[in-house]
Amino acid sequence: MIRNRSVLWLLILAMLTGLLAGCGGEKSAGGDEASSPQPTVTSTQTADSTPESTGAADPMNPVGQYPIMKEKITVSMMASKDVTQPDDWNDLLVFQRLEELTNVHFDFQVVSGDAFPTQMNVKLASNSYPDVLARGLTTDDEDTYGPAGKFIDLTDLIDQYMPNLQKLWAEIPDFKAAMTTTDGKIYGLGYYFPSSANVPITSFFNETWMHNAGITKVPETTDELYEMLKAFKEKDANGNGDPDDEIPFSYVGVGAFRLYIQPAFTGYTGGSNASGWDIDENGKVIYIPALDTYKDYLEYCNKLYQEGLVDPEFITQNMDQLRAKIKSNLVGMYNMSPTILNGTEVEERDENQICLPPLTSPANSKKVLAAPSSIATPSAVITDKCQYPEAVARYFDLFYASEEDAVENFCGKTLLLGYENEHWKYTDDSKTKYEFIPPITNSDDLNKTVSITMYLPGYVNNMAMQVSNKYMTQKIEESQEKQKPYEVTSFPATARYTKEEADQISLAATDLDNYVTMMEAKFITGEESLENFEAYQTELKKYKLEEIQAIKQTVYDRWVEASK
Repeated sequence: MIRNRSVLWLLILAMLTGLLAGCGGEKSAGGDEASSPQPTVTSTQTADSTPESTGAADPMNPVGQYPIMKEKITVSMMASKDVTQPDDWNDLLVFQRLEELTNVHFDFQVVSGDAFPTQMNVKLASNSYPDVLARGLTTDDEDTYGPAGKFIDLTDLIDQYMPNLQKLWAEIPDFKAAMTTTDGKIYGLGYYFPSSANVPITSFFNETWMHNAGITKVPETTDELYEMLKAFKEKDANGNGDPDDEIPFSYVGVGAFRLYIQPAFTGYTGGSNASGWDIDENGKVIYIPALDTYKDYLEYCNKLYQEGLVDPEFITQNMDQLRAKIKSNLVGMYNMSPTILNGTEVEERDENQICLPPLTSPANSKKVLAAPSSIATPSAVITDKCQYPEAVARYFDLFYASEEDAVENFCGKTLLLGYENEHWKYTDDSKTKYEFIPPITNSDDLNKTVSITMYLPGYVNNMAMQVSNKYMTQKIEESQEKQKPYEVTSFPATARYTKEEADQISLAATDLDNYVTMMEAKFITGEESLENFEAYQTELKKYKLEEIQAIKQTVYDRWVEASK
C-alpha cells in the first residue's frame, strides 16, 4: 500500500515538474518573449512532428520577427529575365538588403524570357528543378505540375506564414479567386499591380478640334457624340484650311466600337478585352452580342459609317497607319494614348487632349466602363525540392506588404520603384504624385542596379502618378476623372477552366467569336442588312452558344466560391 502511494506521489511530482517547465517564456531572436509561437514544419518534420516533440530547435524566428531564419540558408530559384536585368540578381540592391533582413540567400539561375518555358519543362521532366520557379509561368503549368506533386500546395503555408497576403485577400477577394486552381488548391503566388497608368484608353480627342467645330460640351450621350463627329467632318476642325481632310473617328478593327459605343446601348462592357461575356445583376453569365439591345448598337455604328463619320479604312488599316494619321493631326477621336502626340506639332502648339467619358443612349441610362485587369498569376511557385518552404513563404510575404506595413522601408512597391526617399519620392503631401531621384530616371535604371520591377509575386500599389510629360499627365488625370467612377467588372479574365471544360469550348468559342466579328463588321458597313438581325441571333445557337454559356456559368460559379 505504501509502495503504491509512493509511486503515485512520484507520478504527481513528475507531472508538476513538466507543467512548470512548460510555463517558461521562450525568447525571440531579439531577446523579447514570444507569445505562443507556432511550430515550424521543415522538410525533416511532419505536421505532427514539431521541434518540441523531436527535441530539435526551431530554425525560424516567429512570424513578424526578423531575421526569418536564425542561421543563413540558401534557396535555389530559376527565373525569367528581361534584357535590362543583370545575369546575377544578387547584384541588385533589393536582394542584398533582403538577405540581410531575412537570412535567406537565393542562388539565382536566370534565363531569357523566350527560353524559360523550354528550360523549365526540361528540368521538371528530368527531375533536376530548383526550389523556386518565378516569372514566365502559366496556369497550365500549375494544372500540370501541381497535382503531380512537383509544385507544392501553398494553402496551409499562406494561412500560417503570409499575413500580408491574407490581408490583401480580405480586401481584394478576386485576387484569391485568381490564385485558386480548379481543384481548390493554390500552387502559385500571384501579382497584383493597381496603377494610375493602367487605365482603359477610351477614345481621346483634341480640345482645339472641339472648339474649332463649335462644340462647347464634352459628349455624354451617343446623340451628343454624333453631333460632335458630324461637326468634325463638316468644319475645318484641325484648322489647316482644308475642310475636307478631317477623319472624325479612326481606329483599327471593331474592337473600338465594342469598348466605347456598345456599353452605351447594352449597359454591359464585356471586359477590358471586349470578349462579349458579362455577368448580369443576378450573377448569370450573358453573351452581349446575343442581346436585343446589341441591335441598337449596330444601328448607331452603321449610321456613323454611312455618314462618313468613321474611318472607312478601320477594318483594313494597321496600327502604324493609324499612328501616322493621328500624328499628322488628321484624326479627331482616336483609341490610343495621347502620348502618341509627343514630339509632334500638336504638342508644340500645346493642344490639350480630352478623354471621352462613358456614354448613355436612348436604350440605356447607365454609364459603364470595363475595369482594367490588375492581376497576373502565377508569378512564382515553390517546388517539392525546397527544404525551407516556410521561410520562402515568409520571404515572399514581404512582397505583399503595403506601404503602411513596410519592413525596413521595404514593401511590394519597392520592387517597382526602389526605396522611398532613396530612389524616388512623393512630390506632394497627398501622395498623389512622385518622381525618381537621380541617378535613377526610369525602370530600366532600376532593373540594372536595384530591383526586378515587374512580375515577381507581390502587391505593387502604384496609384500615385509619376511627374511626367504633358500628355501622360493628361491621360492619367482625364481617365481618373472621367472613367474611374464608372468602372465595372465583367466575366473575370482570371477565371479558370478544367481541362475538360477548356477542351469542350476552345474550338467552339473560337468559331463563335469569328462569326460574331464577321457579322459585326458586315452590319456596321451595311454589307449585311440589319433586317437580318433576328436570323443572326438564331444562327448563334448553331455555334453552340448555349453550351458555351453553360460551361462559363459553371466556371464563374466556381470562381465566386473561390473568392470567399
